[in-house]
Amino acid sequence: MGKKKKIFVLAGMVALLVITGVLNIVLNRASEPDYVGGAVQRNYFEMTRADKLANRQETLMFLQALIEQGGEGRAAAEAQKLAITSAMSIETTLEGQIRALGHQEVLVSASGHFITVILRSNDLTDIQVAQIVRVITSNTDRTPSNIRIMEIE
Repeated sequence: MGKKKKIFVLAGMVALLVITGVLNIVLNRASEPDYVGGAVQRNYFEMTRADKLANRQETLMFLQALIEQGGEGRAAAEAQKLAITSAMSIETTLEGQIRALGHQEVLVSASGHFITVILRSNDLTDIQVAQIVRVITSNTDRTPSNIRIMEIE
């Protein structure tokens, strides 16, 4: 197997690691108790944001190492690093604009052709959903069919 293929395989494995970390948090959220009162309440949004940031930093460090190493995989690593930083910028922008609509706890994930919005709510109205979709479509090239909105109580 050529060096270029090895780099693509390794980069793919890192991407899967990031996805696995996010899924682990989402799926295990139900099994973690929230302590109210005298104990500390665990905040899903803070934990997920911190884990997402840590996973991305790891991935960016790995890609930077590949870039510094040079060789055939350098261009692919640079492209993937650019894609990750672009997604981070889009997510930050969208989170801020959705917060401005009145949703204080928001997570946005931009991956591939999809954008997923997770927010604390249990009764979004059609108007609120339309506002969120309008924010996303006006800031990205995504269509409404590529937008997922999930509510967490």
